[in-house]
Amino acid sequence: MSIADIASSPPPPSPALRIRNEWADRLLGSDPGLNRLRMALQTVLSIAIALGAEALFVHFTNALQLQTHGARLPTAQAAKVASTNHVFLVVAMLLGAVVGLISSFGVHDSTAKGQLVTLLLIPVPVISAMALGIALGSHRTIALVALVLIVAFGTYCRRFGPRGSLAGPLLFIGDFFGFFLASAVTISDIGWLAAEIAVAIVVAIVVRFVFFFPRPSKALRRTQRSYDARARKVAALALELFDKPQQSERDAHRLRRQSVRLNEAALMIDAQLGDPSAVTEGSSAQLLHQRLFDVELALTNVARFVQAMGRLDLPADQRSEVRLALLDIVHQDTNGARTHAQKLLELLHGSGPDAAEDERSTVVIAHRFAGSVITLAQARSEWLALGSSEGEGDHTFEAAVALFGGWLPGSAEVSTAASLERGNRLFDRIRLPRYTRTAIQMGVAVGIAIVLGDLLSEKRFYWAVIAAFITFMGANNAGEQSRKALHRVAGTVVGIAVGSLLAQAVGHDTYSSLAVILIAMFFAAYLLRISYAFMVIGITVMVSQLYVHLGEFSNSLLLVRLEETAIGASVAIAVVTLVFPLRTSRVLSVALRDHVQALARLVDRATGCLLGRENDTETTLREDARALDASYQALIATAQPLRRHLDTRRLVRIASASRDYSRNLVTNVGAVGSLDTETSQEIANASETLHHSMDTVAEAINGARDGTYTRSAALFDRVGRRLDESTPALDARQLATRDLTLIDGAMARLAEAIGLHITDYDTMAIE
Repeated sequence: MSIADIASSPPPPSPALRIRNEWADRLLGSDPGLNRLRMALQTVLSIAIALGAEALFVHFTNALQLQTHGARLPTAQAAKVASTNHVFLVVAMLLGAVVGLISSFGVHDSTAKGQLVTLLLIPVPVISAMALGIALGSHRTIALVALVLIVAFGTYCRRFGPRGSLAGPLLFIGDFFGFFLASAVTISDIGWLAAEIAVAIVVAIVVRFVFFFPRPSKALRRTQRSYDARARKVAALALELFDKPQQSERDAHRLRRQSVRLNEAALMIDAQLGDPSAVTEGSSAQLLHQRLFDVELALTNVARFVQAMGRLDLPADQRSEVRLALLDIVHQDTNGARTHAQKLLELLHGSGPDAAEDERSTVVIAHRFAGSVITLAQARSEWLALGSSEGEGDHTFEAAVALFGGWLPGSAEVSTAASLERGNRLFDRIRLPRYTRTAIQMGVAVGIAIVLGDLLSEKRFYWAVIAAFITFMGANNAGEQSRKALHRVAGTVVGIAVGSLLAQAVGHDTYSSLAVILIAMFFAAYLLRISYAFMVIGITVMVSQLYVHLGEFSNSLLLVRLEETAIGASVAIAVVTLVFPLRTSRVLSVALRDHVQALARLVDRATGCLLGRENDTETTLREDARALDASYQALIATAQPLRRHLDTRRLVRIASASRDYSRNLVTNVGAVGSLDTETSQEIANASETLHHSMDTVAEAINGARDGTYTRSAALFDRVGRRLDESTPALDARQLATRDLTLIDGAMARLAEAIGLHITDYDTMAIE
């Protein structure tokens, strides 16, 4: 269901339909754009067809199969030939499955043509590295040194963009296969191996372009449906919180977390609107972006004001109207919600500027709640109207964020920026491009993992190597890398238990084993973004089945796998901590500074609009707000490994509050008319103080913290009192002034948190 659909008021659904809709909302809300589901299905389908295609290819071509040419061999020799042929069949199928897996996860081009080119290029690094691995395989020491160099070089290739990033894993896999096949094949057999890789590539192309063809317009509609599901969840949680006599921190946290997830979906939609082919003909991506911003802002404000009103002693008639409005939002009755909001405004008209301070505060919150409900209803209706608008399709739109693999970039961009900056601590003073830093760390970690893993098991050392290698894939800083290494160990423990049970239950039955592998890989791919441990569990189950068919399965073998994995993970954690570390706390500081700077740009633009110095407020302010949203999402992603730290949680809450206030400022400034000269001058003075103070905070986050934050609240309060005297009823000027006061309060709390001195125009210095 899209935003256009929820503008109508359908009859209440039946209980069975309501339950079905709830489950559909859970699926859509937990998986924006159904990206995880599609990735899991594509992965499993690619692996399944690749397994079958490789088996058929070997059957019809006898690739790498030992031929008896009809000769009758002794029983023992015949068994050995059959076993060898079976091993080469399994190798071909495994090679096809690995290529299918990488083709699903590693191809991130935004266009169909780009994806096709990337898929066709995959064999180049794989076959080249495989040939090198086979050539050096008889010289073990040289081959292992070459593996370290290849891994480091492949990681350095990240400097060349997404295809360069894909080259690293492909070079590793090619050299890895070549090294272990060197004892059984020669360089003259590389043609058969290349043919098996080509079969897998053909399968990957067919699966991607027949079943999962990249259609931006459909991807946008899927993300819109996920957005709607998350929006309904926000409204339902707000109603639940309002009905509770005592609000718990857990309930408030659930609502905040759902609001962040709603913003994530909105940013993903914005990024997709940046692709002209995603927008239907006759519609404007720019206007769709603006109305989406209005809908999201109104809904998050509804939730925020509801949380505040739940703690207030509202009169019974006002509380009833609030609850009925919330019920209508949950049930998608937009007109009903608007009606109850208007009734609430009528009830509030009796409270004016002469009311007590507590009562006036209650009136302000309730007034803003009602206004947000009315704005939500209007924005939904306008979104519906935009779907049939004509003559607007030529407007260009540049999104504030770009997707990577269908997802927001997380901490990648701020980690890249932090890696290029000189920090204050000793280990932070070395500036390196992140691909260079990671290449050095990867080479050191893999080299040590080879040595230590080889001491434990000369035959199975590669599990330590793989654990160290994987730690650096998709993780951007030391905290993320360490957490991924720990998840790999935890996933291996669980995977060994599950894999052992399934191996004993399934035995050597081929079809049952294939079913177990495909089911395990589906859940591994589907749950990967929730936790990497799930992917490790699925791979460990698959490996257990593989060892059964190679005749090598035993619980002691799985125990060796765990020990080797623990060695590789421990080495990786030690390396990212000691060798040119990119500490998560340092990256978090950069993310926080970027957030403050994005907030400062928005506030400067908003005050410029308030004073008549800026034009086109509806477009530029919303663009600034989306840039602030993008910086906030990067901050949230960066803080994830440190989320248990009290200081981190405090900083994130301050950033969240400042973002909420600034988003309201965008709406309120747009509704402000002209100001008299004296009021304009007072706002200009207060804004200049706020601007200077925010610059002080931004500079102090990554530098010396000996500055002073000067509060501008007293100046904005004087403006607010002037406006209260001239306008008894709340208007956009008063609301905008309150927003600026709240932003100053949030920045003052941030200044206090990082250790700055704080002064105010009407108080003494606070030490």
